[in-house]
Amino acid sequence: MARVKRPTFKRRINPDEELSPRVIWGGGAVLLIVVAALFWSVWKSQFAAPASYLFDTPTLGAEAGYCLSVAQMIVPSGAPIGSYFDEAAQFWVKRLRDLDEDMGKAIAKGRAKLAIDKQAAREKSDVWFQYAMDQCSLKALNYGAHFRSFD
Repeated sequence: MARVKRPTFKRRINPDEELSPRVIWGGGAVLLIVVAALFWSVWKSQFAAPASYLFDTPTLGAEAGYCLSVAQMIVPSGAPIGSYFDEAAQFWVKRLRDLDEDMGKAIAKGRAKLAIDKQAAREKSDVWFQYAMDQCSLKALNYGAHFRSFD
């Protein structure tokens, strides 16, 4: 008896489909690898970014001087000892001491920049001081500050 060879044809779940399951699963794997590589590169690059200083201050010392000035000037009559504003001022003084810059020049640069920003804010300078205090406090937390007044 002679054997008849059966015709071979590709198996597809749906014959109208253009893409095979191998292409779909392979493309999904490639997409997953690309997304993982992009996630890793963004995560890695955040640590390589250059330091940015608050309110376009030129140096770390000027930034610390700016924030020190904000903490000292936000309460016109002077911040009570042990208050949040006093703690912030103490943190920025310590930060200035730890930097390798002249404290007087750094504070002068920070105050000059603060005066420019305050003048630009005009009648909303009180709101500007509150915003600046908030931003300086967030930056202080990034530098490792801990405010006991919030405990």
